[in-house]
Amino acid sequence: MDSKIIPLQNIDEFKASILVEERVAILIFTAEWCQPSLNLVTQMKKELDQQRKRLSQQTGAINIFVVDHEKEGCYQIVKQFAPTTLPYVYLFEKGKYIAQFGGLDVFAMNKLIKKALESSRAL
Repeated sequence: MDSKIIPLQNIDEFKASILVEERVAILIFTAEWCQPSLNLVTQMKKELDQQRKRLSQQTGAINIFVVDHEKEGCYQIVKQFAPTTLPYVYLFEKGKYIAQFGGLDVFAMNKLIKKALESSRAL
């Protein structure tokens, strides 16, 4: 099963998904006008799915939750995390924050994906 990209519309969806997620989840702050953000979401999903396949599916699917930084309903999520740049990425395991990075940093993205896959194997 491949990872899914799931847009979050408000704080209630955030609480009902990431905070109660019984596995590893990735949260990415984006904006509709920010092409690097949109590219990162696509690139991260592709890389995550490829690396999972190389591991012979020994890990569970890791969903990517996306928050549009400028959507009115997402204000409380943005306020809670206060990302300093776009894109900004957080990694959660069982609803708890474990890593983050900002910007379009391929090295940091691959490091976060590796950590996500390691965490997913342990569950």
